[in-house]
Amino acid sequence: MRAKVVIAYDGSRFYGSQHLRENGKSTLPTVLSVFEEALRSMGIFSPAFCAGRTDRFVHATGQVIGFELPEFWLSTDRLKYELDKKLYPLILIKKVDIVNSDFHPRFSAQKRIYHYMITTSRPSIFQTRFITHCPQFDLALAREAIAQFRGTHDFYHFSKRGSDEKTTIRTIFNADIYTHKKIYIARFAGDAFLRSQIRMMMSAVIAIAAKRAAVSDIKTQFSGKKIRFRNPANASGLYLSKVIYTDQQ
Repeated sequence: MRAKVVIAYDGSRFYGSQHLRENGKSTLPTVLSVFEEALRSMGIFSPAFCAGRTDRFVHATGQVIGFELPEFWLSTDRLKYELDKKLYPLILIKKVDIVNSDFHPRFSAQKRIYHYMITTSRPSIFQTRFITHCPQFDLALAREAIAQFRGTHDFYHFSKRGSDEKTTIRTIFNADIYTHKKIYIARFAGDAFLRSQIRMMMSAVIAIAAKRAAVSDIKTQFSGKKIRFRNPANASGLYLSKVIYTDQQ
């Protein structure tokens, strides 16, 4: 049997989602290493896989993890209860399902949705892990900037090196910014994302909204003629919100 588990976590409490290994052993707590440790304590020794990689300090409200489930786990309610008991408050178990044997949380995904949160007000020390402070932020300019990322593009110059992707071409189905109370929230929906791609895109949006760069600089960077945005935006404002599968697995 194969299990699909939807989880949420505070990214500041982990060194990213993926394993960090030295001599074949995990060296620092990551989402997967902590999750697999809980599985082993329950007699489940299958490796676990995430739907998407999140860097250190990046949060998730809808990350998906998949793994092989021994036949003696007949109840998903019992599995959810035991996982939540072992992982909360580091990781919140939101949903557990049994899925088809060919399901893979990453390769079966059709769409991923991320949100990025910004405030122009200085956050309290209890908020700094969860939102990015941008004192100057012109919403109209930000919307014009983020619209440049919609569609299919080669995001080579809007990503970090080091990933094992076969292609850097990605499709952004939708990208926009809306407001909730006094918070600006950017929303990206795409087929997949490269390493730090969203943070690189948000670096451009933030610079343009603060009038430190022009919207035309995005097209110039796409072409590779001039790299204007080199550093990813703050990781703390980014959330993996939802992963969508066509068959609703």
